[in-house]
Amino acid sequence: MKPRGLNTACAIVAATLILLTTSTAHGAQQQEEIAKGRVVDKVVCKADPLQSYALYLPSSYTPEKRWPILYAFDPGAEGRVPVELFQEAAEKYGWIIVGSLNSQNGPMKGSIDASNALWKDTHARFSIDDRRIYTTGFSGGARVAVWIAYLCQNCVAGVIACGAGFHTQIAPTPATPPASISFAFFATVGTDDFNFGELKTLDDVLAAIGLPHRLAMFEGGHMWAPKDVLTRAVAWMEMQAIKAGRRPKDETLIEDLWKQETESARGLEASKKTYDAYVAYRALVADFRSLRETKEFEAKMVQLKETAEVKQGLREERDQIRRQQELTNQLIAFQERRKDVETRAVAFGEFKRVLGDLRKKSRETVDSIERRIARRTLHDVFAFYYEGAGNLIQRRKDYPIAVSNLEIASEIAEHSSQVMFELATAYALNGEKKKALDALRRAVERGFTDIARMNSSPALEAVRKETEYQKILESISQKP
Repeated sequence: MKPRGLNTACAIVAATLILLTTSTAHGAQQQEEIAKGRVVDKVVCKADPLQSYALYLPSSYTPEKRWPILYAFDPGAEGRVPVELFQEAAEKYGWIIVGSLNSQNGPMKGSIDASNALWKDTHARFSIDDRRIYTTGFSGGARVAVWIAYLCQNCVAGVIACGAGFHTQIAPTPATPPASISFAFFATVGTDDFNFGELKTLDDVLAAIGLPHRLAMFEGGHMWAPKDVLTRAVAWMEMQAIKAGRRPKDETLIEDLWKQETESARGLEASKKTYDAYVAYRALVADFRSLRETKEFEAKMVQLKETAEVKQGLREERDQIRRQQELTNQLIAFQERRKDVETRAVAFGEFKRVLGDLRKKSRETVDSIERRIARRTLHDVFAFYYEGAGNLIQRRKDYPIAVSNLEIASEIAEHSSQVMFELATAYALNGEKKKALDALRRAVERGFTDIARMNSSPALEAVRKETEYQKILESISQKP
């Protein structure tokens, strides 16, 4: 997701979290019994009943000891999703997992309120190890997780960021003093994720400033990482906690992880996946240097770095990032030229041509660099206009430009019923009833069936008495 401005909001978060870390007790107010060993769909915050969260307590949880906790933020307020994804890791390593049911993409105040409410409520209910507090999130939620850790100096031990990194206002550079970032950072990114370039670049920056970091890739797009990747992330945080003295040294755990990582790296090298082996050896050395003898793997890393395969792999990654950015800028430029009467027709044709070519490549059945670039670019341009529309509607009430953005987003996501529905609401907010009803009909044709959402949307109030609106409702009711 593209970052937005947060100066005032960030200051509020920082001040509030500093207050919380000095005033909360460890489960002193725990009164009711909460189920252990299974996902709890909803826990309502005692101090703020409007805030709630999904929860997983390890089956071995007891208030007699203090436990690591992971606060999770989903961009759509689907807190149960990350709780389920982290459940296996939480049970294995003994973590409490909390997923906000309120924090979502949009005005920052909502995420501020949610994070503060979760922090207060969980510290009041549960026995938490304040030296081992972690945050995680996907996309916009990842940025929330990073903001909290960055602003709450030294009170968050690590961040697991899926599909996005730092906000531009706090993004580190090689010149940033390491002391300004006090948490370990584990990022995940799909091979087709439009934020691939951002996270690859960030990984290099974190290496330059010496921050404990790891980047895990998986096959897929812009999404929460799979369970196995997230379990690796938690295991990595366990090891970082040992290295930082936040938990007792566990030789069995270290040996198990050492064995897994060394076997994986050697397997990649044996399979002639030279570049992947180089990346694995590099991570192995960084993670275990103070825990195991790594000279053998340091030599492997240096040796592989000089091979033609690794040099080509590094060039290809840089080239992929550059080409995606060029294509994204090109498509956005075409849209800008469509605003000019003299260049509109040519720009429209060029946009359609490039869009069609990217769609064709993105649908290829065999994975390739070209397919990855095409998918990342399409998602990147879509996010630019789709998220832009959301901000224009929620923050600025600029409905005409929001309509324009959603029209472009609907051209890219040509089969999305969700985007077409939101375009219908934008038309309605902009006073274009006929277009709103037409877009609503097309949303239904694409598969939209949520009558309750239609009837409760404030934006559609102006068209609900229209005959066409009733016909659309009837058409949904008649669907099998």
